[in-house]
Amino acid sequence: MAARKATAADIIARVKPRTATVTLYLDGEASGRIAELEARVAELADWQPESLADPDPRRALAQEIAELQDQMRDSATQFTFRALGRLAWSDLLALHPPRHAQELYNPETLPGALVSACLVEPAMTAEEYGQLAEVLNQGQRDQLELEAWQVNNEAVSVPFSLAASALRASTGER
Repeated sequence: MAARKATAADIIARVKPRTATVTLYLDGEASGRIAELEARVAELADWQPESLADPDPRRALAQEIAELQDQMRDSATQFTFRALGRLAWSDLLALHPPRHAQELYNPETLPGALVSACLVEPAMTAEEYGQLAEVLNQGQRDQLELEAWQVNNEAVSVPFSLAASALRASTGER
């Protein structure tokens, strides 16, 4: 008995839109404080105790850095994106037309709209993303906007995982 060939409906039913997740650390103050403390540790690189009873001041700084790192980890927030379908993508581009012939879309207005359109967790309206964008720095906005673009524009393929490959090789798996 011959295997049944997949129909268009079978293929369409199997499609799962591409998703991607970005983690942002929202505690920028802690990040700045860590940088300050690192500089103080560096300034004390040549510190020597005058007696055996002298505590190393770098230890207290290292402890504060560790606490701030934990605080930053606690501020981690994941943003999950899902690719838009063809019509939703086309409609979004139409809402952000180019300002002149050298553009395919309006680069000032599309990125924020694309983030809110593709963001599934946490879901945000364009207005909510605009409010968030006001308090994020440029690097954080770039991360979100780039991921929203990539989830819609990069082809889906099987990603190579060096870590998985190395682990499988070390256990003899193929």
